[in-house]
Amino acid sequence: MAILELDRLTVACNRGDILSGLTFSIEEGETAVIIGESGSGKSMTARAVLGILPDGMQASGAVRFRGESVFHMPASRRRSYLGRDAGIVFQDSSGTFNPIRTIGQHFTELFSVHFGLKGKEAHRRALYWIGRAGITDPARVVSAFPHELSGGMRQRIQIALAASLEPELLIADEPTTALDLNIQAAILGLLKDWKNETGGTLLLITHDLGVAREMADRILVMDSGRLAEEGPARQIFTVPRSRAAMRLADDWRTVGLAPPAEKPGTPLPLLDASGLSMSYRTGGLFRKREVQALDKVSLSIGSGEIVGLIGESGGGKSTLARLLTGIESPQTGTISWHGASNFPEAVQWVHQDSAASFNPGWTAGRLVAEGLEYRGTGRTERERTARRLLSEVGLPPEAAHQYPAELSGGMNQRLALARTIAVSAELVVLDEPFASLDMSTQAKMIRLLRSLCDREGTAFLFITHDIRAAFALCSRIYVIRQGRIEDSGSPEELAASENSYTKRLLEHVPGRGVDLCSHQGGAL
Repeated sequence: MAILELDRLTVACNRGDILSGLTFSIEEGETAVIIGESGSGKSMTARAVLGILPDGMQASGAVRFRGESVFHMPASRRRSYLGRDAGIVFQDSSGTFNPIRTIGQHFTELFSVHFGLKGKEAHRRALYWIGRAGITDPARVVSAFPHELSGGMRQRIQIALAASLEPELLIADEPTTALDLNIQAAILGLLKDWKNETGGTLLLITHDLGVAREMADRILVMDSGRLAEEGPARQIFTVPRSRAAMRLADDWRTVGLAPPAEKPGTPLPLLDASGLSMSYRTGGLFRKREVQALDKVSLSIGSGEIVGLIGESGGGKSTLARLLTGIESPQTGTISWHGASNFPEAVQWVHQDSAASFNPGWTAGRLVAEGLEYRGTGRTERERTARRLLSEVGLPPEAAHQYPAELSGGMNQRLALARTIAVSAELVVLDEPFASLDMSTQAKMIRLLRSLCDREGTAFLFITHDIRAAFALCSRIYVIRQGRIEDSGSPEELAASENSYTKRLLEHVPGRGVDLCSHQGGAL
């Protein structure tokens, strides 16, 4: 029996249709997964199902929950539908929480509105659900404010908030994006437990085919606001029929491919770091403690080489990036530079949130030419170089006149790369550059970085928690844990590593049945 039905659903704004003629149903008790590139309409579909479209959007067609029209529910019925019948887990957990209310207050407010529970009973129930989310110290978390929790803990709490109302349908919109692999595994495990224990229906939205492969009974492929294909998970992965599904499968294989064979000979040394240590003092005025961020870390990068650094949040990856780019100096240890230009000017850093490093009032063309302007290059030459570099990173000519806010996340990452090339960087440190990019954009970025490495001879340090991307891109990979290098080697060597931490990271890769080192990308 179908619990949810969409019949020719169309959502439009003044610029045209965002969703067009969506028709599908979800059976009671199944896990349906919507996949597609960014901008394909996945999240807008979720909002339409809940009846919470943004201002300025008009919907036509029908959305029915157990035969009842969502669009025609009176206000009182809509309140019970949202939460009790259908729950939502958003990609950005910060939007769920009121920053001036504790985690416990978020739970007790829900219980008061939907169950009429107050006082000790509501508090007891909040502790129960926080514990169910896999959090070991619910008594501390219940009194904490959202900003005092990590992103992974907030995401777990968000799932617990939605599950605590015992909905029949739970919608999870990109719940694992930008999270460490171990936290991703915990989140997916939590969703599985909810479904197994309640018999509820799960609608999962993701761009990660590994997550889809692990979770789905049935898959719906979206493309440009339309349903391109739907069917059992095995069918979509083995014999996709639509171009959109085939394209996603190709991008999945690209992200899963081992890097091309290394060039003959050993690359010339570019940077050698030996025994780097760094600690910070944290805490209040009277309760300070010292945190060892890095402990005797050593690594090397060759000229024109792509080297990976993988590990969990808090492992020391970003601290090491600040040292290698000269932003901070190590307390102990040395960095030896063998490049043609001076250190650290020849090293550039592309941050995870590249747009945050841009002047929002400057066009892309001016941002690319900024370094050349500081070096005294004439305006005509700067503009010509900017146009050439934007083209080299795959941006259209009109992008030179656009502002960062008008570009997608993937386009801003390409813009950041063009800016580093403009100043002839010999080493580019990429800090979680794929964290919020969909699979298709990741595949394009991998092809671009390989091309820049071959064409320009640029070396890259690729910092990530995404093991699949590191295996696809890097010739050598270092594994960091709690400020220490735990393991290192080629993708093939790490795949066969007996190191317990490396093995645990590999076990948490979604859809881990795929052979990470196969040049065929594994069987889908």
